[in-house]
Formats: sequence, structure tokens, C-alpha cells
Amino acid sequence: MKLLSRIAGSALLAASLSVATPSLADDLNIAAIFPDGVENAWTKAFLDSLDVVKAQHPHGLDIHLDFTENVFGDTIMEVLEAYSESGKYDMIWTHQASSDQVEELKDQFPDILYVSTGGGNRAVGGNGFQGDIFLHESSYLVGVYAGLDTKTNVIGTVGLFPSDNVNDQVNAFRAGARSVNPDVKLKVTFIESWYDPLKAAEAASAQIAAGADIIFQLGETYQVCKERGIQCIGNYLDMTSQAPGNVPISTLAKWEPHLNYFIDLIVDHRANGTAYDAPLHKIVFDMKQGGSDITKPADYVSDAAKAAVARDKAAILSGELKVVNDGSLPTSD
Repeated sequence: MKLLSRIAGSALLAASLSVATPSLADDLNIAAIFPDGVENAWTKAFLDSLDVVKAQHPHGLDIHLDFTENVFGDTIMEVLEAYSESGKYDMIWTHQASSDQVEELKDQFPDILYVSTGGGNRAVGGNGFQGDIFLHESSYLVGVYAGLDTKTNVIGTVGLFPSDNVNDQVNAFRAGARSVNPDVKLKVTFIESWYDPLKAAEAASAQIAAGADIIFQLGETYQVCKERGIQCIGNYLDMTSQAPGNVPISTLAKWEPHLNYFIDLIVDHRANGTAYDAPLHKIVFDMKQGGSDITKPADYVSDAAKAAVARDKAAILSGELKVVNDGSLPTSD
């Protein structure tokens, strides 16, 4: 990986001011810190989005990624500091709660753009950015599917930790289901982990025993859906391959708008010496802006559900339908 050149000389800086896409370096280097393995849907969604952006070569750049998996707790600072001190990276992306660590380091490394994503972060300003994806709109849409295609009028959600980024999905899923089926009942279970397929499978089995025939899997377990002959909705990624015939639709987390936003800032910083000035709030792109989506419903989804989902997606994109982002703690009906 080639070390990125920095703009420091006045002559080079002056020459670059009039160039929209500077050719000061061919490469852009990113380091990422993940709280789990790359097989986790939350992490893989980011990697898939990065692959899309890499293929587009924004500003003519070749983008390279180094990453460390299974980093959490006290080890976040150790890995973050090592990446920062290496001098190799324009952007360091932490895919978990890390704003405290970023705040401690950011002023020592003003040429690095830090990004903390997901729940549990806070705005720190300067070169410390806070990014997030809200999936309440896509969760509403998969709820519309569930409300129309449930046979038992009992649906479920297997959540992770009860947090804003999980609660809003559960609440929106219920709202979407009830918009087309006021009689539907929702079972809510939190597994108190960001990644534990065994606990998620146990929670799904309990909901099936309580009558649920469609379960929104915010946790990752799809074998139980096939074994028990029910439908499980995927989250973050298209999960059809996990249980073909039992995953009718999935929400999609799409990080492309965030990545392009930050890359534009890096290019401006290189070309013009513009200091990073992160807003004191989360940077979020909604569905209309490309930050989230849903997969095409499976062929076996009812025509009524397909039509309703398409109708409401169009209404969200046009602004006619505003889905409430409700992060309050959801409970079972």
C-alpha cells in the first residue's frame, strides 16, 4: 500500500486550488475497526458498500482497506492508536461505539478523518465524525409485507441490545404491519448481544411456539426458519441465500452515501488544506438519499403485499409518507 502524500508546500497547494479533482495521490487508504467478524451482517454491509465505491474510483482514487476484526472494549483504543500512529491512513472507520477514544486522539492527528458509526456514539467535532444508518423506513416496508402475509396474525422481532438503532426498527416494523392489518400482534425479544446466532435461534423458536409465522431477524439465525417452515425477514443484507424459500424480503444498510461524503472531504482537505469540521450531530442519509433500501420481494410473496410495499416505498421516496423514527423501548403485544 502506497503511503499517501500530504499537501504542505505552498506552490503545490496553490496549483491545486483550481483543480476540482486533484491528482496529488492515486490512493486513498482506509483503516477499519470491527467489533465482530466480517461475516456479521452489520460489518459485511459496510464492506459491500465499500466495494461499490471502490469500483467507482471517486475522484480517480484507488481505495485500499486494512481492517481488524473482533475489537471491543479496552482494545479499541489500542488498535485505534496503532492505526493513527502509522501515518498511513486518511480515514479510520470504527464500526462501533468509539467516540470517547476518537476524542482523545483526534487532535494529535488532524490529517486523519475519524468516523464512529452505530449506536452509543456522540458528536465530538473537529476531525471526529459520527455516522449512522437509520433503517426505520425499510423496517416499515418489511412490516407492510408481514402484516399482509401473516396467516396467524402473530409476527415477531428478534432484536439485539435494546438501543435507539434497534428500537426504531422494531417500532417501525410494527407500524408498517399495523398500517395494513390492525389486528396483527407483535412478539418482541432482545438477545442482549450484538451477535449471538444461538441466542437468536432460541428467541425465534420461542416466538414460533407463541404463534409467530413471520419473524424479523435483527439477529442472525435463518436455519431455524427453514427447519420450522416459517418466513424470516433479513436485516442489513439480502439474506435470501441463508435460507432460500424462507427469506421473503430483507432490509438493506447502504453506506455508499457516507463513504462518498467523507471521501469528498478528504479530497478537499488534500487539495485545499481545508480543516475537518465535523457537525455536532449524526450524519445520516435516509432512503431517498440512498442510505437504506429493501430487496425485491420473493416471487412467492402475495401480489397484495408486493403492491402495498411498492406503493409505500414510492410514497416514502416522494416524501408523501413520513415514517416516524421512534427509538423508545418496544414491548410485546
